[in-house]
Amino acid sequence: PNGVFQRLLCLCVAHSVRCKGNALVIEPSLSNNHGTIELEPDCIVHLVEDVAAQSITILVEKNKFVGKCLRIVQAMLRKVNHDVMGSGLNWEIYLDDVVADELRSLREAQEENASPWFSCRENKHNVKTSVTPAAENIDLAGFLDSL
Repeated sequence: PNGVFQRLLCLCVAHSVRCKGNALVIEPSLSNNHGTIELEPDCIVHLVEDVAAQSITILVEKNKFVGKCLRIVQAMLRKVNHDVMGSGLNWEIYLDDVVADELRSLREAQEENASPWFSCRENKHNVKTSVTPAAENIDLAGFLDSL
């Protein structure tokens, strides 16, 4: 629906600003249906909206960040759904398996603990593995802190 992509971009930019600290972060590049954002230091993501297909594609430049970015974007979509869409937005997530050259459903990848999205390596670096559903009910600053 109209506005979901733009709100997602805004949340990504807000998260980027909060995470940068003293690090040099690349300035976001935004257009009508595309955005390139350094979500966290050294973690560049490209978001592309296909209006006709009602889809959003997210490309993470470095594999080591894909799992974390997946969880962050999922939390952001839940936040937009709760705050703006009255919890009426439904979506499906597909992950591009470049080795098998196919799209995999999120559920299938989770069940198989598929790498790189659900690998255990991230947890060794104290990465938050989820955002609680209660985070959807808090203000923006609190929500961004929960990521």
